[in-house]
Amino acid sequence: MRKNNFAAGILLIFLGVAFFLKNYNISVINSMLVFGGLYFFYEYAAKKHQPHLIFGIILSATGAIMLLKDLNKLNFDISGELFLMALGAVFLFFYFTRGILGFVFPGYLLPAIAIYSMIDNNINSDYIWPGFFILLGLAFYLIYFTAFIHKSSWPLIPGTILILFGLIAFAFALGIISIDMLRSLEQYQNYILSGAIVLLGVGLLYRGLKR
Repeated sequence: MRKNNFAAGILLIFLGVAFFLKNYNISVINSMLVFGGLYFFYEYAAKKHQPHLIFGIILSATGAIMLLKDLNKLNFDISGELFLMALGAVFLFFYFTRGILGFVFPGYLLPAIAIYSMIDNNINSDYIWPGFFILLGLAFYLIYFTAFIHKSSWPLIPGTILILFGLIAFAFALGIISIDMLRSLEQYQNYILSGAIVLLGVGLLYRGLKR
């Protein structure tokens, strides 16, 4: 009962502050998102449960963005992106509470898509598109550290491929690498190929000796 009273008291305080902030044109829902995120941070600090940290980050970030919009610091529509982030949070919730492994994938991939969409819609640049692959790659890394770190390393493979592809695409988009530059490397292709084969062999030997 004491725990329930504590939670109810915190909720009422948050609601009171949220309604007070409404006088300054700040939405009650947006305020509660921030407060909810802070509460999950508190729960994480007290219990060290990973889901509390994830929900704290998602709710705090979402609420902070919406508060900035209420204060006219942001002048763009992010309702679709917030929907994807909220949907991702729902999938993560069911993953952590019910242990449904498949839910961890949309749980991280949907927010990654939402973040890219927010960046792409508000930064008018032809150099942004490779960031989509990097964000997806980072999402696979989060999937690995959340659900597969002691089971399998396969999420690191698509994650690494996507990140490397995004970085190479950035290099092409920024003019750091060009087709002419690659053509100039043709004369060294035998050296590059032989070096790659040797490194692959060394890696296989290392794995064999380690086992």
